[in-house]
Amino acid sequence: MSYFFKRALFKLSPRAAERLNIDFRLRAPNRDFLEESVFGYLNELAADAAEDSKTLFVGIDKHNWHYPRLLNSQFHSLDIEARKAVYGQPGRHWTGSATQMADYYGQGAFDVVVANGLLGFGVNTEPDFRRLLEQCKEVLKPGGVLVLGYNDRPDRAPFSVLPVVHEFFESFAPPIPGVDGHVHRIDDGFQHVFVFLRKAKAPDQTFRAELESVASAQ
Repeated sequence: MSYFFKRALFKLSPRAAERLNIDFRLRAPNRDFLEESVFGYLNELAADAAEDSKTLFVGIDKHNWHYPRLLNSQFHSLDIEARKAVYGQPGRHWTGSATQMADYYGQGAFDVVVANGLLGFGVNTEPDFRRLLEQCKEVLKPGGVLVLGYNDRPDRAPFSVLPVVHEFFESFAPPIPGVDGHVHRIDDGFQHVFVFLRKAKAPDQTFRAELESVASAQ
């Protein structure tokens, strides 16, 4: 099916295009890794979850419009550009800034946040990046996963990303074949990096109550 036909059908009816399984995929090693390996891991997490999993994808356009079909999770999206809303799922897309997302969703709304390709494309400075991480931490549930992806190049990330990340999140190595740490680099022209992070779990409530009891008795 030609690109122009797919675009025409999408403009006529995004939902009809979705039913026909039309997509506008970017063919690049980092996208293949995300759509196959990372999403496969996230689907395993969703299958093991006690409740329905909720995923927030930050940044939506025609190239990732098909992602809800790849994830076995309730898919939500956020983008600052109003014109991108057409790519979101009905009732599950919000137009707004990633550095203010907790104002829209509240605390602990999501099991997973995927923030891929934001650095150098709207989140351009270290203060903006810190605000993004703060907001991701706010909207994630305790123990929730953040998948951060960015082009590790001075023109896209002109500051040290990893030291900042570790101020906000715990790191972990996901059980993905070929991934042996929390940072996974893709050997392509984009110098793309994926970082796997987790929000710290809240202290056990029983243990906290015991500590409070001991403190009050002293």
